[in-house]
Order: sequence, then C-alpha cells, then structure tokens
Amino acid sequence: MVIARKTKPRGVPTEPVPGPIRSSTHKIGELMARFPEVQLATLVAAVPTGENWVQEIKFDGYRLLGFRWQQSVRLITRNGKDWTESFPSLSAALSGLAVDSAVLDMEAVVLDGRGKSSFQALQNALGEGGDRRRIVAYVFDLLYLNGRDLTKLTLLERKEQLETILGTFKILRYSNHVIGQGEEMLAKACEAGLEGIISKEANAAYLPGRSRNWLKIKCSLRQEFVIVGYSDPRKGGRALGALYLGYRKNGALQYAGKVGTGFTMKSARELTDRLSRISVHAPVLSRTQAAGLGAGEWRAVHWVKPIMLCEVAFTEWTGDGRIRHPSFQGLREDKSASEVKKEMPVAPKDKTKAIEGKKVLHGITITHPERVISDTGQITKGELAEYYAAVAPWMLPHIARHPLSLLRCPAGIDKQCFFQRNPGKGLGADVHPFEFKNKGKTYEYLYIEDEAGLLEVIQMGAVELHPWGASIDSIDYPDRMIFDLDPAPEVPFEALKLAAQDLRKRLQRNGLESSLKCTGGKGLHVTVPLAATDSWSMVKRFAASIADEMVAATPEAYVATMSKAKRTGRIFIDYFRNDYTATAIADYSVRARPGAPVALPIDWKELKNLESASQFTMKDVLSRLRRKKKTPAALFRYTIPAG
Repeated sequence: MVIARKTKPRGVPTEPVPGPIRSSTHKIGELMARFPEVQLATLVAAVPTGENWVQEIKFDGYRLLGFRWQQSVRLITRNGKDWTESFPSLSAALSGLAVDSAVLDMEAVVLDGRGKSSFQALQNALGEGGDRRRIVAYVFDLLYLNGRDLTKLTLLERKEQLETILGTFKILRYSNHVIGQGEEMLAKACEAGLEGIISKEANAAYLPGRSRNWLKIKCSLRQEFVIVGYSDPRKGGRALGALYLGYRKNGALQYAGKVGTGFTMKSARELTDRLSRISVHAPVLSRTQAAGLGAGEWRAVHWVKPIMLCEVAFTEWTGDGRIRHPSFQGLREDKSASEVKKEMPVAPKDKTKAIEGKKVLHGITITHPERVISDTGQITKGELAEYYAAVAPWMLPHIARHPLSLLRCPAGIDKQCFFQRNPGKGLGADVHPFEFKNKGKTYEYLYIEDEAGLLEVIQMGAVELHPWGASIDSIDYPDRMIFDLDPAPEVPFEALKLAAQDLRKRLQRNGLESSLKCTGGKGLHVTVPLAATDSWSMVKRFAASIADEMVAATPEAYVATMSKAKRTGRIFIDYFRNDYTATAIADYSVRARPGAPVALPIDWKELKNLESASQFTMKDVLSRLRRKKKTPAALFRYTIPAG
C-alpha cells in the first residue's frame, strides 16, 4: 500500500481561484498558470437587444493577457507565447500601474490617421525596422487585482475597477462601452470602417473559452485560415502568386480557396521565405478536398506544413465552401492552427422564444417542449432544457471538452433509457466526435464545448451526462480524482456522512482539499481537482491507497473491493472511477430517476444537515443559483503527493 507523506499542496493552478494567492505561488509564473485561457466571443448574425448587453468596439490587433506581479510583467498571446519583449511600450506601461498584482485582458493595436485600429499597421510596427512606440493597447477586462480573483464578479463590476486603475493612461487605454443600443453602435462602427462590435452580457462572470456571453458582430466577413500551400507568380516583379487556405472541421483540414491580393512587395518576399522553410513534398489536402483546382495548378502548388495562419477579408462563402473576393490582411502568430474553424454566425442569445410547438433556447430549437418526461415529477422536455440552459455556466467548466456518456430517455425517464457515447447521427453540429486508441483498438466518443452542444444533446432526449475524468486536450492525465461512497441498502445515511468527513480529513493530511457532491442517488462523491499532470495509473494508485487505509482502520464500516458479497452493511469506497474511460455523473446533472433528483455539489458545511443524497430537485437547484447570482471561481488544482 502506498501512503502519501504529508506535504503542502504541490498543485499547479490551471484555472482562476477565489481569494488571495497562496504563499507557494508568489511568482508571476504561478499567476500565469491560473489564467491560461481567455474568454472568446461567438460570431452571430444580429446584435442582441436589451439593457443587459453592453457594446464595445471590436479592435483589429493582437489579443494579449497582461500579467503583473510586483515589478515583474509578462504579455502572453492566446496560444501561450510570451511576447513581453515584442511590446516594450506595453510592458513599461504595465510596470507603471499603481498596483501590486493584476491580470489584464487587452488588444494590442496601432491606430491609423483616422484613429482606427489597423492590423497591417500593427504588423509593420512589429516588423523589421518598425516603430513599436506606435503600439498601444485597449484594455477591456480585469481578471485579477492585488491578490484577488475577480472573474466571478459581473462584467460591469470588473470594468469599474479596471477604469479606476487605468485612469488616463495613454499606452494602456480603457476600452469604453455603451449599455444597450447595439444596432446603433454597429451601424456607426460599420460607417466608420471598423471591423465590428463585441456585445457582452453585463452581469456575466468571466468564463475562459468560447461562450455566448460574449458575441461578435462583424461589418464584413473576415477570419483566420491555415496556410496549406503557395504558388509562384505568373509574371515577374512579385515574389508570391497566391496562398492556398484551409480550416479545421472535426480535426481534419478542409480547403477554403486561395488569396492572391493584399500583399506588398515586402510582405510577399517575407512570406515566400518563411513558407519555403516549412515546405513538404506530399500534398496536405486530397484532390477531393481541393476540388476545382486543375491538374496543372495542383502540380504547381508548393505544399507546406499547416502551421502558419493568416487573416483574410472576403465577401462571402460560396455553395461549395470557398471564399469569394479574398484579400490578405496579414499573418496571425497569436493563435494556434488547431483553433481555426469555419466561422458561421449563429443565433444570438436572446430570451426564450416559442415557435409553433417549439422552444428556442440560445439559438437551439427544442422540439415538443410540452412533452412530459417524468410522470412522477410532472416535468416537461422544455422545462428540462430550460434547467440545463440556466445551469450551463456552473456545469460546463466540469464537462466541456471531456468525453461524455449520455443517458438518453426519448420516451421519458419512466420508460426505457439507454447510454450513448458516440456522436452518431442527429445530435447536432455542436456535438463533436473524439477518437482515441486503447489497447490497440480505436474508439469514438462525443464531447461538447458550450451551451449549444449541451442543449443539442438535451433536444435529442439526453437526461443524464457522465463525463470522463480527463479532457480531450490531455486525455492521458485526469483533471480530477473521484471517490464514490456507495452505501449498502442497510447503511444509515448518517454513517455515510461520517465516511465523507473521514475521507476528507485523510485527503487533507496529504495536502489535498476536496469538494462534496450529492449524486442524486444514494451515495456521495468526494472529488479532488487535479492539474492534469499525473497519469491515470498514478492517480488510481493513490486513490486506492486512501481507500485501503480507510478499510484497514475500520474494516467493519468500509470495503474497497467490487465484490457485492463483501459490501453487506458496509460503505463501498469506489476508487475505480479513476480508471481510463471511467465516467461519473456530472455536477448539476438531472438523474433519470423518480422525481428527477439532481447531482448537486454542496459546501462541506452543509453536510451536517443533509438528509439525503437525492433530496435536491431542479427547482431547488435553480433557487440556490439565483441566490448565488455569480458563477463560482474554479478550484485550486493539485498534483498527487509524492509517495
């Protein structure tokens, strides 16, 4: 048995945490590790209406997170590159702020003669011989200030503090906003030749990743593409003919067309030089994918590794998936090639609308919303969808980009239900496939990324969601360690509560804090958030050592084997949830059981008065969240202590 020695937490914080930074993280590197990802906007076709939306100008530059810890500063791009030295004026300005520590979300830009941000001018300033003193930054969010995480505050609360610390700085400029008036703001932005506007929910917390709390509305079509090849010029005088472009769909490259305008003589030479260094012999697209290219043109393409990005403006997408009238705007070195997808506008997040027996939530149509799915609880499909839409900000941090198993109950939870783990057909465009290999075999699971994906699986009859303990981005390294305390039928609930406290204290002695969840069934889950740096086998071994320790101390109360014969009168400490491919019920998931109870995370202080692990209903949960109002910040994430 491996017993971990008592140590201070060695966790790597991968997400924001509430409260002051611990003494072990008083370095700017640790602060950066807590905020690895920015919030991203979803492209929509129309401006959302209402006073709960604020409008900001969409700037044309490089997105940066600015980190300040005492006199140390860092400027980090969206894809994690350290560009502190690339922006000396911004670094100096960040050092000059009258704060001890801060994390600022900003866009680095260069303004043209009309005061409009110009991406080409920014590239020129960053290029050889460019004047980097022209670079300024518009700061639009404040994630952290003087030892406090602000991400759970509302947008307007964060911006109020941001405006106070920036004052009238000329290099780091406060990005103003307008409350409501979205259509008027967009019209003025387009008239002024700007790229568009960003609409943000005024009362929303800061949520890393793409969400519908932030929406982008563009005046014209423009996005990033992966460069897959280039051609020589037909005539002399220019170093480049055209760039061949692609984007990712379900991980695979798709051809988007080519762009042959927008280059200067200098940029064409630089592009050709850089692309020639990453050339490959074999085509990175198939002839089928690049349909429309003649045999001669196909042979003339110089194929390259699909790792460089460029931004292109164009007028429209054609029916066969090509861009029309494209114009090269510049290279994008602040983003990753894996992020590039075909951007298509979706319906903005407005109030729920009913349309001829249908319900529309956040742009997703829920059919037959009146259908009763629980005779016991008299719950309709529409009410279930509304519940999941309401809890999405709390639920998604635990399930987004994690392989999922769905318990689908198309005829209702009182009828036959079945598990589904692969995408199949009819689950919607926002439900994605994920392939992985295990023991020589290839398997396919599904995953979602946002509210749209969540509502699409509910539309198709899903009631329960069971995520893996790891994300698709680090599938071999779990981001949570789960103990499922499963009591035999004759075990009183008070004994289960004592077991949870016992387990919590043993974890604390190993430097690990944990969270508690009512499963909506008969058991409780105790979960330790992990930094996704330890392997499945390491996590399972440690979990087993804790379970074995409890069994050794009180064998009449606990059992840690799967044999049902040995569980009589005992609590099964199920650490097998920490196996590769194992799943566990998601936080805030409704259960397909009589009364439709909810798997709800609760505070440890609530355990004393807890009466049952299935006492919470959808109504109870929504009432609790209305009282909280703000989404919670993520937990500190740990690594397994050394044995």
